[in-house]
Formats: sequence, structure tokens, C-alpha cells
Amino acid sequence: MAVVIPGEAFDEAHLAAALAGDLDAAFETFVIAYRQCIVTFVARMLGDSTRAEDVAQDVFVRAYAALRSYPTERRATLRLRSWLYAIAHNLTRNAVRDAPPYADALEYDDGNERGTATVDPQPGPDALAVRNETWQLIAAAIGRLSPRLRPAYVMRYLDDLSYEEIAHALQQPVGTVKASAHRAALAVRSYLEQENV
Repeated sequence: MAVVIPGEAFDEAHLAAALAGDLDAAFETFVIAYRQCIVTFVARMLGDSTRAEDVAQDVFVRAYAALRSYPTERRATLRLRSWLYAIAHNLTRNAVRDAPPYADALEYDDGNERGTATVDPQPGPDALAVRNETWQLIAAAIGRLSPRLRPAYVMRYLDDLSYEEIAHALQQPVGTVKASAHRAALAVRSYLEQENV
């Protein structure tokens, strides 16, 4: 059973049901639906887009193994996005232990993955340079966050997960997630103000 994902809008419950019905047939669709957000999340957490591809691949390998071991009923009721972020968070946390300090500033990705309109659809070279510098400063600010605060900040403010999804992914109470995201946002804002951004 193939699952069709029109653009980026799809029904997570429908995809979970498809994975429950025929894991092998639906898994490619699952990867297509979540690959970019997982690679981006891992890159933001590691500060290394090259390593992010490898870690993200491992996320999907582990997700597939887990899904194969789950009974059909469990696959059908999974909250896929937060479950996958939980796997990504755990693998990223392990990768961070082996990584050098967050030195590789993330470059601005003008892929506009959410499909929202930008203020200037064709900015000139000066505007692109300023935008890229701003994103590099934001990446540096994220890199300065403690490993306890960074996941909540990235998931909430960059990946736009709900507090409930983040709580599920991090296995923390919603109040803790809100506090961590807020403290991280204040720290990022303070860093950017020091850099005159």
C-alpha cells in the first residue's frame, strides 16, 4: 500500500496506519516525509551538516528496526514525528559526546522547506550576505546552549514542534520543556544582542 504525500501536508495517522499495514511498502514514504526535518534537526544539534547526514541515516535505520519489532497495533497508534525526534535526540546526544565543540556554523538554507513566503523572494548579494551572517550568529548562539537546553530550543523555535511533541520526544514534563525553551530563547537573544544583531 503506497501512501501519497501531497507536498508536505500529510496525515500522520494515515501514515502510521500504512506503516502498520505494510511496513516495507510504507517505509519509503515515511523517510520522504521526515528526512529533511530530521537531517536539519541533527545538523542544528551537532553544528555539522556532514555528520548530520550520517546520524540521520542511523535514525531511520533504528526507526525501521524498532517498527519491525512493534506489534501492528502499536505502529498504528504511534505519534510518528515526536517518536522520530526522540530517536534523533538520543542518537544526536551520543554523537555530541564524540564531536568537537560546535564550531561549524550552519549556513542559511534558503530552501524554505515550509513553503512560506519570504519578504524578499530574490534578495541581492548584500541581503544574502547579511542573512547568512545572521544565521551563522544564530548557529553560534545555539552552539553555546547547554545540551540540556539546546534540544527544546531547536525543536520549538526552529522545527516548530508543539510543547507536547517535544515533551514526548525528550520524555520530560511539558512544564520542563516550556521552561527550557524559554531559558534557551533568552540565552540566544542575549547572545545576539551582544553581537548587535
